[in-house]
Amino acid sequence: MRSRKRDDSFKLWLICCSIFAIGGLGAGVLGVVWLYIEADFGVTLSALGAMLTAATVGRTISSSVSGPIIGRFGIAPVMMGGACIGFFSQLGLALSPSWPMFMMAALGHGLGAGVMGVGLNAFAAVHFDARRMNWLHGSFGIGSTIGPFLVTAIVIDFGIDWRWIYALFAGSRILMLLLFYLTRGQWRISEVKSRGEPEAHFSMRQTLRLPVIWLMVGAWLMATGNELVAGQYANSFLIEARGIAPKVAAAWVSVYWASLTVSRFFAGFIITRISNISFMRLNNVVMMFGAGLLASNLSPLTSLSGLALIGFAIAPFAPLMASDTPGLVGSAHTANAMGLQFTGASLGMAVLPWLGGMLAETVGLEVIPQFVFLIALVTFVFYEGIVWRDFKRPVVA
Repeated sequence: MRSRKRDDSFKLWLICCSIFAIGGLGAGVLGVVWLYIEADFGVTLSALGAMLTAATVGRTISSSVSGPIIGRFGIAPVMMGGACIGFFSQLGLALSPSWPMFMMAALGHGLGAGVMGVGLNAFAAVHFDARRMNWLHGSFGIGSTIGPFLVTAIVIDFGIDWRWIYALFAGSRILMLLLFYLTRGQWRISEVKSRGEPEAHFSMRQTLRLPVIWLMVGAWLMATGNELVAGQYANSFLIEARGIAPKVAAAWVSVYWASLTVSRFFAGFIITRISNISFMRLNNVVMMFGAGLLASNLSPLTSLSGLALIGFAIAPFAPLMASDTPGLVGSAHTANAMGLQFTGASLGMAVLPWLGGMLAETVGLEVIPQFVFLIALVTFVFYEGIVWRDFKRPVVA
């Protein structure tokens, strides 16, 4: 029986990794396929920002309500619902005859992605250790790395219309739906009390009463927003503020994003030798050190190294915080807590890059590394508050 449980856990982990990789494919193809979308609909680059905003709105809405819905219906039915939403939204992206319809499909994509993200992370946090959590999130990076090559092969090498890429993604959602259906009895977050009784689950109001949850949401907001701030403004900062050649700057921006994936797989190996708390503290310090190097302007090499260090240090935050969630709030609060944390992450990705852009326009691009340092410092304060709360009180059952 014990061996069967391990086999089921590994099988479900592989399914989760596959779904994360498919999600990464979607993120990786957008920047490359946008040129064809732009030409087809006759829109400008600003429309890309509007599309991303629509997807973020959808993700924020679904993340905020996913916890209670999972508590009521269970993970498998909600994940099947998310796969259905994903199918219709990807099909909408492939078949949209006009830009407004494409925007509606992007909103639907965000709704489905939010549901899937909360559900999978809530399940993984309870059933997988920190090593598997890091490798799980690393799978997203693998997908986003493969994505541009997929566009190149389909659109450029074979001359196939870009819409077929989203039709392919729609087909992948049917596969997800089938996988969830076939394994529907194995997707549980908390222990079943007795046969026939539902899983233990607290209401959203009860979860919101936990003081630690506000610290957790704040930490997610800051860390995920900071990841996007550094990534979005790196190219402009290196070229315009530091005078680095565009080709070199673009290469180091690629290094920044690649370092996130490498870091998560590296963390999966090292996390067995160091506690999650110590590792998170170390990463927060390294992130601030990287921002300091970027701000110091000692040489082009220190600026580039600082950017790479920021990416490497910030990457393990999401998988480790997700892994620690059941221990911080209890498994019966996990789905709600994960939904709230993902809502915070969505707000951080929307608000902090916007605020960074406002500061850059007002003060100058040199403020960006200082802004990154400040966000990293606030993240560190939030995390220390979480650790302090964890030491001062018993874990919520």
